Amino acid sequence: MKRRLRLPRRWRHITLRCRLALIVALTALVPLSAGAVTAVHALRPYLLQEGLTYTRGEWAQAFAGDGSVTGTVVAERLRKNPRFTLRKVTTSYPPERGALSLWPWTDPESTRPVPVAEIYHDPAKGGVPDWWVYNRLAHEQRLLNTVGWSLAGAVVLISATSAGVTWAVAGRVLRPVGAIRSRFAELTAHDLNQRVPVPDSDDEVGRLARTMNGTLERLQQSVEKQRRFVADASHELRTPLAALRAELEIALAQPGRADWQDVVAGALGDTERLQQLVSDLLLLARLDFEGEGEGEGQRQARPVDLVALVGEEVARRRPPARLTVTLSVPPGDVTVTGHPGLLRRVVGNLVDNAERHAAGSVAVTLAVDTTETHALISVEDDGAGIPVADRERVFERFTRLDESRTRDSGGTGLGLAIVRHITTLHRGSVDITDSRAGARFLVRIPLANRPAAR
Repeated sequence: MKRRLRLPRRWRHITLRCRLALIVALTALVPLSAGAVTAVHALRPYLLQEGLTYTRGEWAQAFAGDGSVTGTVVAERLRKNPRFTLRKVTTSYPPERGALSLWPWTDPESTRPVPVAEIYHDPAKGGVPDWWVYNRLAHEQRLLNTVGWSLAGAVVLISATSAGVTWAVAGRVLRPVGAIRSRFAELTAHDLNQRVPVPDSDDEVGRLARTMNGTLERLQQSVEKQRRFVADASHELRTPLAALRAELEIALAQPGRADWQDVVAGALGDTERLQQLVSDLLLLARLDFEGEGEGEGQRQARPVDLVALVGEEVARRRPPARLTVTLSVPPGDVTVTGHPGLLRRVVGNLVDNAERHAAGSVAVTLAVDTTETHALISVEDDGAGIPVADRERVFERFTRLDESRTRDSGGTGLGLAIVRHITTLHRGSVDITDSRAGARFLVRIPLANRPAAR
């Protein structure tokens, strides 16, 4: 298992803006410092050679004349130059060559490093060495110190400027992030109307702000939907409970006059309605929890023969005597991939809805579309129909049209919402289409092992 790289504890409290400035400063400081040291190191031998050349030139100029100049006279002339030091020759071995310090704080007037030395011969003594001429390299060391300090100052200035520019640019870039954070901190579950400010730029920060606003929009819609759902559910549960309690209280208040068989039948009917309502609520809650496209219908998906499933669901029904339910299926098999129990619930809910609103007939049709990519389940009744303006609203939870708001025919108000949820879970759709009479619900579900229509 890979260990996660974590910042030191001290760095965790440093802002991102400060971290960027420090990183840029170090990134500039390291190579610039290396370049400055390399430049000073390369300049040192050049200054040494310049000092040696200057010493030879001054010695030659001191001997210029008629040729009768003695070494003592030359020495007196050279002593006037503050850059030189002369000593009598005491050994035939020349002194050590000098060096220049790389440290810019070196004192140029110090006796160290050992100066450059040259042996010059006095022509009057037949070429015998007379004086050692030392160049103390103070001038060269000053030049090297000046270059060193200048490069050090330039390195510090460039690094500080880079850090300052990074600090300013990062502050400008992160300013929208701070505004987004401040606005997002003001959001609460009870007030999701606010949105984070979106900068004008189409960069990562702008896309982040737009994504957050989109998420907040969906979250607000989800919260409002849940609030309506809880309010409607509490109302729908309160109604049958109140009716059941009223029936029982009336019967208990006058036990001698109560028809206990009717009381029990009414109580049983209310209990069955409560049971159906709770079952629908639990199913919707489970589908919401599973999530669209990733729920139970996908995890337990398997090939389902719709011809057999629709036929069994229609055959087991016991419609009222006034209704006729017909079924039309194509020859052969129509196979989709899905959850049999949920698909059976789709057919059952649609037929239940049609039976409640039909005048005399309900037609269930199974077919395959012309592109042979989707199975089509059509449930049509000959009732009053659904207005075009309400064809999307009826799929919302606890939605009933005015003509169906009765205790006997209104249902729970969740059947069509469950149908929409299950078909979406199976990557399908359900719509209300035009028909000659009544309402026609059309479900489209992708066929198994068939390419989807483009």
